[in-house]
Amino acid sequence: MPTRFERALQVAAIAALTCMGVASPAGADLSGFVGVVGFDSEANLNSSPAVGLRWGRAGGVFGGETSLMISRPNRELEASDEAATAIFYEGRFLLNIPAGQVRPFVGVGFGWITITSTDPPSELGAVNVGDALSAVTDLQTNSALSYGGGIRYRLAEKLDIRVDIRQYLVFSVKGVALAAAAEQIGDETGIALPPVEDNTVQYNELSVGVVLNF
Repeated sequence: MPTRFERALQVAAIAALTCMGVASPAGADLSGFVGVVGFDSEANLNSSPAVGLRWGRAGGVFGGETSLMISRPNRELEASDEAATAIFYEGRFLLNIPAGQVRPFVGVGFGWITITSTDPPSELGAVNVGDALSAVTDLQTNSALSYGGGIRYRLAEKLDIRVDIRQYLVFSVKGVALAAAAEQIGDETGIALPPVEDNTVQYNELSVGVVLNF
């Protein structure tokens, strides 16, 4: 689970986004989008379509938004694939470059990514029971830092098309805890334990959406 420090960072980010939105003369934005999420091979998840919503004040030079995206990737077990659910939730700072009808932008965000358990196997005889139980209990929520950019194209006074390319750096809470435990044991016993594998993974997003300006 996220630490108190990580929760504090997210609360601060959301508060900052709200303040920026109040100060910005631009109206509120609501965006629905579809896309594709590419998962790191270390996550044992296949690339998958995604849908999501973004809301905030992202139309000025400086803006901020909150994003919620859901994807249903397959996880490879020993003898079959089972579906999991990935939930992306974060706040973002945005810098927009005014250029008339076409407006490029860049942004950085911080939030959480939750990977839920897989669906129960439809045929117990077709999959190793140990693999199935391991996958079903693999429920993790990890913090993530994202960065990327895109283009907004004005279709009408209150309607834009938006294209995003984004990368997520996902920090494994489990990996950090194991590394800290190994270091503590080494300090107390003097026994050098094998280094804990870095469980930080990278996910990629490519999405297209429609933006309504209020």
